[in-house]
Amino acid sequence: MPNREDFNDDEVKIAYSIARGVARGDLTRSAGNRLIIEKLGAKPYTAAQFTEAYPAMLDGILYKKTLSDLAVNIYVEAITAEHGLAKRVLALQAVLRNIEFWEKNESERLGRRAFRKSQRALYQMLLAATPLNVVYPDDVVGSKTYSEGAVTQVLVNRYERDPDARAAAIAHYGCRCCACGFDFEAKYGELGRGFIHVHHIVDLATIGAEYQVDPIKDLRPVCPNCHAMLHTDKPAMDISVLRDLIAATIRRPDAVR
Repeated sequence: MPNREDFNDDEVKIAYSIARGVARGDLTRSAGNRLIIEKLGAKPYTAAQFTEAYPAMLDGILYKKTLSDLAVNIYVEAITAEHGLAKRVLALQAVLRNIEFWEKNESERLGRRAFRKSQRALYQMLLAATPLNVVYPDDVVGSKTYSEGAVTQVLVNRYERDPDARAAAIAHYGCRCCACGFDFEAKYGELGRGFIHVHHIVDLATIGAEYQVDPIKDLRPVCPNCHAMLHTDKPAMDISVLRDLIAATIRRPDAVR
């Protein structure tokens, strides 16, 4: 079998299984690489890509050899299925570090900015599909359309956020809090990248039978603290009112900064 670099889903899953065995200590790294070469006809460098990436994704650290978009997708979803949400977040952190590592090296080699567009798009898609393990008091439910009894449904299903609506709102407004301006990534680095609550600004009491959420008109990114403050009123406080309260507090001589 000739050496190859292109693999289908089933073949990548075989490589993933072998890489997992290496990480568990069932095989040495060299034995795992040889097995991938034998089973898939992979080039030695490609085999090393498969075995290096798996443990790095589990720990959220940089792996320097690049994986194909297909392999990244399969690895992230398989790690999620096996290890849960916390490891998915770490896997995506490792993917982003690899993308940035590749772009830095390629930019230096070419003498101009280089971008790994397809894998960045894949990363954003996987990130958007990653639910955050936090409570959102009034996020939209999975269905795009609210039918009769919608108000009760929203309150009960506060965990059942519409990932498409959330992703669209964040893509439009970014991850900075619309009330206080807090940016989790600026404060916490990669740990905070993409973290934000999404606030539904439409009064739940006004939702009709045929209401459809508009992510740009109806949703705003807010930090958890501001989200909680908005919901101290019923219906929820307008974001502009909270902004004014924050501004007034900052102007006080005894304000904590």
